[in-house]
Amino acid sequence: MHARVSSYEGDVDRLIEGFERQADLVRELDGFAHAYLLVDRAGSRAMIVALWNSAEALDASASRAAHLREEASEAAAATVGSVDSYEVALEVAGDAGD
Repeated sequence: MHARVSSYEGDVDRLIEGFERQADLVRELDGFAHAYLLVDRAGSRAMIVALWNSAEALDASASRAAHLREEASEAAAATVGSVDSYEVALEVAGDAGD
């Protein structure tokens, strides 16, 4: 599993709307597994953690993901702070009974 982590600054509600509009397009990308949009409303910041099934899928999605990221941030009048890639080294899941 591999991850792309992108940070943003701007209107959080507009960022959420922008990324919601693009969710179906992201789901269609080969090797896409899951994504989380994290927000700090008080600080006008957001972060997306997108998970990919392999390093190859992460790399292959880079161009399309950059385009989608720019569209969503422009629509929200937000700026992209950083975009980084990682290998997921450990997953800790909660108890399914919780």
